[in-house]
Formats: sequence, C-alpha cells, structure tokens
Amino acid sequence: MPARGAGPRQFNGWRVLFNEPFTTSYEDLSARVKKLKSSLSAKDFKQHPDAKLFSALYKVIYEVVPDNPNHPNFRLEGELRKFRRVKGKGLPARFRLFFIFMKSAKAIVFLYMNDRKSLRKEGASRDPYKTFSRLIQQGDIGSDFEENHRIWRRSHKT
Repeated sequence: MPARGAGPRQFNGWRVLFNEPFTTSYEDLSARVKKLKSSLSAKDFKQHPDAKLFSALYKVIYEVVPDNPNHPNFRLEGELRKFRRVKGKGLPARFRLFFIFMKSAKAIVFLYMNDRKSLRKEGASRDPYKTFSRLIQQGDIGSDFEENHRIWRRSHKT
C-alpha cells in the first residue's frame, strides 16, 4: 500500500484508493505481518492466519477487483447497491471487503473489511453488512462514489 499522502497506484488501468476505516485495518494487518515475518520460520509464517489473510487481501485489491470491479459476484442489493463486496476469492470464510468504483473515473475506493471479531453471521449485531451500513449512516463512509472520492482527495491533499 502506498504511504499516506502518496498518489494512487494503477492496476489494470484502475486507480486503487483507500479510505478509512479500511486504511487503518490494512496498515495494522501489514504491520502485524511484517513483525511475524521477522519472528517466525518461513514455514510457520506462510501458515499463519494473518499472513494468509494479508496475501489474499493483497491479491484481491491489486489483481482480482481491478480485473472487473463490476463483476456480478461483487454486486450488492437494496440500500447497499451502490457498493460492491468481495467474499471468497482467497479471503478467509466469513470475511468481506467493501468498495465502490466509478468507471468514468477509472477509480476504485476500498472502504471497509471486517476483522476476526466481526465475522459474517447473518443476524449478528457485528455482521459486516450491518457494520458497513452503520458506518454509512453515521457518515464515517460516504454514501456514493463522489463523496468517498472527495474524502480520499481531502486526506491526500490532491
């Protein structure tokens, strides 16, 4: 991930951007994985759940989603239909990664991914879909692409 304040990187012609709360989650996971890499054997590192999660997440962000952010498997319905989510695609079961994109801007903004404390369980108060909806309602995540893009530009002063 580029350092905070760095310009966007492009993958398959798409600018890949990160907003809170995803940025902090990604950076925290990255720091944990770096620490693990220096303290574990190569075999133990490859088998560690955080290392597996980070590897899968990296691939999803930089390869899978930019290949086709509007893939039908990513689409959501109802009040979240403007957004997309990734499940599977190498991510551990019950993890969800939410993003929004705009074809004309050729930009994808990653917004939220649940953690091990909020694994997918329909009806649970910490279900990632409920949490994501709550973050939008509270204004922590923008309600559309333009708002999320403005948030990114403000945080990167572009």
